[in-house]
Amino acid sequence: MNLRQLHTFVGIAEEGSFNKAAQRLNATQSGLSMQIRNLEEDLRVSLFERSPRGVTLTRPGQLFYARAVEILRQIDQAEAELKNLSGKVSGPLKVGLMPTFTRNLLAPVLNDFVTQYPNVDLTVVEAFSAVLTQMVQEGVSDFAIVPQAPAPPGLTASYLGTDREILVSRADGPLTHLAPVRLADLQPLKLVLPAPGNARRNAIEAFLGESNLRVASILDMDAMIATLELVRSSDYVTILPATMVTRDIEARTLCLNPLVDPAMTVSYAVVEPATRALPPAAGLFLTRLRAEYEESARRWREVLAAHAA
Repeated sequence: MNLRQLHTFVGIAEEGSFNKAAQRLNATQSGLSMQIRNLEEDLRVSLFERSPRGVTLTRPGQLFYARAVEILRQIDQAEAELKNLSGKVSGPLKVGLMPTFTRNLLAPVLNDFVTQYPNVDLTVVEAFSAVLTQMVQEGVSDFAIVPQAPAPPGLTASYLGTDREILVSRADGPLTHLAPVRLADLQPLKLVLPAPGNARRNAIEAFLGESNLRVASILDMDAMIATLELVRSSDYVTILPATMVTRDIEARTLCLNPLVDPAMTVSYAVVEPATRALPPAAGLFLTRLRAEYEESARRWREVLAAHAA
């Protein structure tokens, strides 16, 4: 058994096809077939079930896949640690973030990071969760932060935190800033939300349906800055994670009201390649982002405790 065979096996398992795995690994289909045949002969088990639609893992194949991913990740981690012994962090770093994390948390993280690590070529991409997850799958991003969900094949997801959802409306509207609200007590809402198919839209519509809440109208808007400007200057309201509007607590340019009875929450996860360790620069950036997120969460705990007293 060798590392090339492990990479081949993992690639085929995740793609579900020798042909797709050959494209991913820049190899020939016949070459991959030979490697897997040799591997199965060495292990004396069948790793895949073949069919006209592709391949699926056998029970021994599932067990071996879990071990193979772990081995490849540990080797990658060892290589990263050795490269980091020089103490000089450098190279490219690409991070994928949702608007939830770019509006308030990103600026202080960037100010600190680019000053301390000037040799890192940093790129931050803002997009919604499906795009960000695909970028990590394709190796375009080192990691991304998305709503928590089962990790797709080839990725691993680790819990980051949980946010309260906040009703956001214009500052001079009828609601009291920071006072918890029950949506059932409000008139039918004029909501501006991400377009259908977006993970947040699906979650909010499910919440509204389960709570039998009345909605006057929904305006589809896949543009966060435009959403906030519309809310700021009209009767439209929106529902956003607390992290996204932390700085508006004191700014008071928007009216923020935590949802209660029932409360609505959203959890986040860091997704990254299952077989590769985070590069040193990515780990350092993520550590700073976590710290900024935790500070935001602490501020909201204070707000909620003050209004619960």
